[in-house]
This record gives sequence, C-alpha cells and structure tokens, in this order.
Amino acid sequence: MGTIIGVPLGVFSATNRGKFLDYLFRGFALLGQSLPIFWVGIVLIFFFAAQLQWLPAGTKGEGGFISFKHLLLPAVTLAWYPAASYLRITRTAMLEVLDTEYVKLARAKGVGMYTVWWKHAFRNAIIPPLTLSVFVLFGLVNGTVIVETVFAWPGIGRLAIEALWATDFPLLAGITIIFGALYLLMILMLDLVYAFLDPRIKYS
Repeated sequence: MGTIIGVPLGVFSATNRGKFLDYLFRGFALLGQSLPIFWVGIVLIFFFAAQLQWLPAGTKGEGGFISFKHLLLPAVTLAWYPAASYLRITRTAMLEVLDTEYVKLARAKGVGMYTVWWKHAFRNAIIPPLTLSVFVLFGLVNGTVIVETVFAWPGIGRLAIEALWATDFPLLAGITIIFGALYLLMILMLDLVYAFLDPRIKYS
C-alpha cells in the first residue's frame, strides 16, 4: 500500500517541480516521516472510529473473514511511513533522470511528455525505490508490532511481544527465523529485478 501511494506521488511531485502539487506532496512526505505511527494510529481511531464512527477501532471482526473495514485503519497506519519514504526517494531519483541529456533529447524530438516520464525516465529512476523496499520490509517488522498492539490485531508482531513477556524463547526464535527468511528472500528477488530492469547489471 505504501508503494502504491508513494511511488506515483513521487513521480507527480518530480514532474510538477516547484508547483503547488510538488509542495503539497513534499509536505505529506515530511509529515509522514516525522509523525510516529502509533500516534497516527491513535489519531485515526479517534477521528474515524470514535468521532465519525465510520470504521471499527480494532480487532479483525467476527469469524475468520477479515472485512475491509477492519483492515483499513491498520493498513493506512502501517503504510504511512513507507509511503512518505517512497515519495521522497522516487522524487529525488526522477529529478536526477529528468535532468539527463537523453531525456531532454527525447523531449526535443517531440516524444510525448507522459511517454518520456513513464517509459524512459521512470524505468531508470525505479532502482532507488526498489532498494528502499528492503529497508521498508525490515522496518515493517517493528511497525507491525506497534500497529497490532494499537489496534488489538492478532498477528505475528503481537505474538512476538506476548512471547517476549512470557519468556517463550523457542517461539521468539521461530518468529525471528521467519522474518529473517523473508528478508533474505526479498534481497534475492531484488537482485533478480535489478537485472531485469537494467541490462547493465549482470551477475557472473
């Protein structure tokens, strides 16, 4: 969710450099990286659950089915910081690519603006956001613990906290192995995507 929101906003911010949208998105990025996610979760609960009563405050609902309403607030809270990070990284990478000579040459030849942005510039600017995704995944380990605690959501992060309080070290070791395996798998997938997107990257 953070990727879906942050990357397009970063592209639009870069392509509207110095305009109102650019300042608006940069302000969102600043807030997103400044506000702690537990505070964001509490504020969302206060407004959308307690005051407006549009969404439930926590838990995954009755039965085994997780409804969209129960999932929305925790998902937005968890995606808050990654979206801001992706926005900043994507904007910076896009600005660097848009200032290169081949992009200026493509525009001078009459190539459409959106074609230049998405087909030429974005493909060369996607490497830094992809690199960030590994660190975002690692940060989500901490984020899920906080979000699951705030929203009383039964998940692996909350299970880790309960195991820590109960000094259940075998369970903690198992959770650590799961997160470590996911982290290594993400790095492997990232290397494969690097080679696919940029032919200059080769592994011998």
